[in-house]
Amino acid sequence: MTQFRLAAFDLDGTVLEHNSSWVALHRAFGTEHLGEASLRLYTEGKIDYNEFMRRDIACWPKGVTRDRVAEILSGYRIRKEAPRLFEGLRARGMETALVTAGIDILAKEVAEALGIDHWVANGLKFDRAGKLLPMGVGRVDPTRKDLAYAKLLKKVGIPAKRTIAVGDTIYDLAFLKSAGLGFMLAHTTRVPDPEIIHIDSLTEVLDHIR
Repeated sequence: MTQFRLAAFDLDGTVLEHNSSWVALHRAFGTEHLGEASLRLYTEGKIDYNEFMRRDIACWPKGVTRDRVAEILSGYRIRKEAPRLFEGLRARGMETALVTAGIDILAKEVAEALGIDHWVANGLKFDRAGKLLPMGVGRVDPTRKDLAYAKLLKKVGIPAKRTIAVGDTIYDLAFLKSAGLGFMLAHTTRVPDPEIIHIDSLTEVLDHIR
């Protein structure tokens, strides 16, 4: 049995083919330009991530419902190699997790589809009528996913050195480096860091944890 007990994954762009559940909603609502403006402020350190989420939600149409959000996000595409990867991880006795700055509605659905054991994601809030409320639920700051990951590992009782982490952008670096092994899916980003293993397919992870 492998020395590793858990494998954790970014969601958007890693387990899924598309890059952002937040962008998917902006595209559906025609508010991409507003989302990009808020992203610039966040990456420049002028607003925190909770404010970033608040601005995103505020620019969407009034009266958006949970059902409408779920409908838009239902267009996700799981990477074709992902089912084989998760089967291989389970065969090695490993637990699995998602750590994503994406939206919890989508994270929950993908976790159920792939049999993933744990997940943590940012949330949207809705009133009793199912209408979107103005404030999000911040659980995962994109640049500090390692903090959300540490909380998850404390909850499940697994030390970070006994885990692997997989992501696809520079936002994932702290998350990847906090695990025993960190993998970056190289379809978008390569970083000159000896601690990071670059892979071209998710299933390559299995070659490192026999």
